[in-house]
Amino acid sequence: MVRRVVPCGPLVVLLLHLTMASAVAGQGTGGGPSGEPPADAAAVTQGAPSGPKVVEEGLFPKSFKIPGTDLSLAVGGYVKVDFIQDFSGIGDAYEFKTNSIPVAGSSAADQSGRTTIHARETRFNLDLRSNGTGTHHFRAFVEGDFYGDGNAFRMRHAYGEFGPLLGGQTWSTFQDINARGLTIDFEGPDGEVFVRQAMIRFTHRIDDHWSVAVAAENPSPQFAVPGNLTGSARASMPDIPAYVRYQRGGGHVQVAGLVRQLRFDGTDDSEDSTTAGWGVNTTFVLPVTANYQLLGQFAIGDGTARYIEGLSGQNLDAVLTSTGAMQGVRTQSGNLAYIHKWSPTVKSGLSFSTSFVADDAALSSTTIDRLMDVRGNVIWTPYRLVDIGGELLWGERRSKSGASGDAWRFQFAIIYRLN
Repeated sequence: MVRRVVPCGPLVVLLLHLTMASAVAGQGTGGGPSGEPPADAAAVTQGAPSGPKVVEEGLFPKSFKIPGTDLSLAVGGYVKVDFIQDFSGIGDAYEFKTNSIPVAGSSAADQSGRTTIHARETRFNLDLRSNGTGTHHFRAFVEGDFYGDGNAFRMRHAYGEFGPLLGGQTWSTFQDINARGLTIDFEGPDGEVFVRQAMIRFTHRIDDHWSVAVAAENPSPQFAVPGNLTGSARASMPDIPAYVRYQRGGGHVQVAGLVRQLRFDGTDDSEDSTTAGWGVNTTFVLPVTANYQLLGQFAIGDGTARYIEGLSGQNLDAVLTSTGAMQGVRTQSGNLAYIHKWSPTVKSGLSFSTSFVADDAALSSTTIDRLMDVRGNVIWTPYRLVDIGGELLWGERRSKSGASGDAWRFQFAIIYRLN
């Protein structure tokens, strides 16, 4: 019998190659002696990549570095749904605007409550920063939400910073956003100074505790023009706000001032008229303990009503008489807030705010005399990217005639954060 001999050289070479590769893989993954599988077979890979990371942690929290640059980018925002139950008539279904509460004797006073569910507060933002510090600091920030007409996307913030110079749209320099209480309602306390507008601002940090800022901001005088006059409200110079702030730890005190021009630009036979406006806004944040803090604001001024949340849009910066005489309207506002952290996942906010409009013979009897609101809430954070909370709100509007009306609302919200 003739036996066929099969060449084994190539087979031996292949087996030797596989054995050596297995030994090298075992050494690279923490495996045991030759012939034993690694402790975690699922961890065996073809080796860690030798090049740079595709995504690398950025310069500030929740950001990542852009490859090939010294820039870091963060994508932020949140998805929010609001369930709103009104127990009495109020003009605005989405925000608790006390200036829209109907007073006794008005046609809207007999309206009942309503239910509203919406997601208009959902927002997105992009935050881009460099690794420069001091005068070489660079930042560009853009944010929008869906509070435009018909749920259209609209711009909230769009600004850049280079060193001490800021340009774009953001919170007014006359405002202190850090002194705002904790609220679920998008409107927030109606007695606070609250404006976003375009500006050019210079900020200087004096030392670890003191800082100052001054800005030129977009003017937008708000007052009614009598029917016998032709023309419009406008300004020929920017609003000029400035502040000085003292900061220590998590608390601070800030005093801001504002000067502005209020001008009626007449046409045809109507003559021009101009007056000056001024305002002072004092705010504070006081961390009483690690678990709760007090926040407050008091503002007063002539011709600065549009900077106050509940009085903005009511044409109360000034009064223009039928003879063309104009003067600023005195307003005062204040709010006090309390924030308590009950546990790492539960917190509450309680706030009270009010605003007043001084008497003037040129104001009609239906003009706002006083606004007041109280808000209390509980917010639970079961997961770091999710907030679930409820808020009870009460507000009152009183007119110059003495007529008043109040409204109650309950609001429940769920927030899903993007980072």
